[in-house]
Amino acid sequence: MGNTEHKTYQESPESKSPGSSECKPRPCWQTLLLGLAAGSGGSLIGVGGGIIMVPILTIWGLTQKRAQGTSLVVIFALIPVAIITYAVRGNIDFSFAIPLAIGGVIGGVLGSNLALRFSNRLLARLFGIFLIIISLRLIFMTTSGEVCEVAELRTWWDFTETGLFGILAGLTAGFFGVGGGVVFVPTGVILAGLQQCIAQGSSLTAILPTTLVATFNYQREREIEWNLVKWMVPGAIVGAIIGAIGADALADIRNGRILTVLFALFLLFTGVRRLMSVQNATRSVKGKTS
Repeated sequence: MGNTEHKTYQESPESKSPGSSECKPRPCWQTLLLGLAAGSGGSLIGVGGGIIMVPILTIWGLTQKRAQGTSLVVIFALIPVAIITYAVRGNIDFSFAIPLAIGGVIGGVLGSNLALRFSNRLLARLFGIFLIIISLRLIFMTTSGEVCEVAELRTWWDFTETGLFGILAGLTAGFFGVGGGVVFVPTGVILAGLQQCIAQGSSLTAILPTTLVATFNYQREREIEWNLVKWMVPGAIVGAIIGAIGADALADIRNGRILTVLFALFLLFTGVRRLMSVQNATRSVKGKTS
C-alpha cells in the first residue's frame, strides 16, 4: 500500500528562486481539490481559474509572483479541455476571440515582464483593487436586454478596437497571473454585447496563447512551483469539463444575466479578501518590528 500522506511540495534546490517563500507540504488530495475547484470555477465563469488559485497558493506560503507563475501553468493545461467543451456546445465566437488573442499575446509579454519588477506586496494590493473594480462594473452595468450570439465586427476599426482590449487583457494576464479572462469576459459582454456564456467561451479561446507567453516569462525567472503543478493539473482538467457544462446550463437563465452576476460577485469577494489578507500581513510585520 502506498503512503496516503504523500506530500506535494518538497522544495528542492532546483525549485528555489530569489522570490520563493516557505510553503508547508500539502497532501496530494488537497492539491488535487484545488485544481478541481480552479478548473470548474474558472471554466464556469470563463476566466481560467487564476482568481481561485492565486489567493489560495499565497495562503499556502508562496509569494505572490510564484503563485501567479504556478497558476498560469495550470491554466494553460486546463484551457484546451474547456475550449473543446464550449465549442461542442456552440458557445465560442472565433471571430471575436482571434483579435483578442492577437492583442493578448502582445500584452502578455509586456505584463509578465512588468509584474516581475514589482514587489509582491504591491502586486497583491493591485490585484485586489483590480478585481473589485471589474466586479462593480459588471454588477451595475446597464444593457438593452438584448444579447448576441455573434460579435458584429464589421470594420477594421472593430477588429482593431477588440485587439486593443486584447492587449489590455494580456497585460492583466501577465501582470496578475489570472489568465486575462477578467478582462476578456467583460469585453465580450460590455463591448460586443455577447451572451455571457459565449463571451466566456471566446475568452477561454483567447486566453490560451496569452497564457503561454506569460508562463514562459515566469518560468524564465524561476517563479513556478512544479511540484504543486503536477498534482493540480489532473484536477483542473476534470473541473474544466464540469464548469463548461454548468455554464451552458446557466446560460438560458435570464439571457445569462445570472451567470454575469455570479461572476461579478465572485470577483468582488476575491478582491476584498485579497486586500484584507495583505493588510493583515502588513500589520503583523509592523507588530514584530515595533
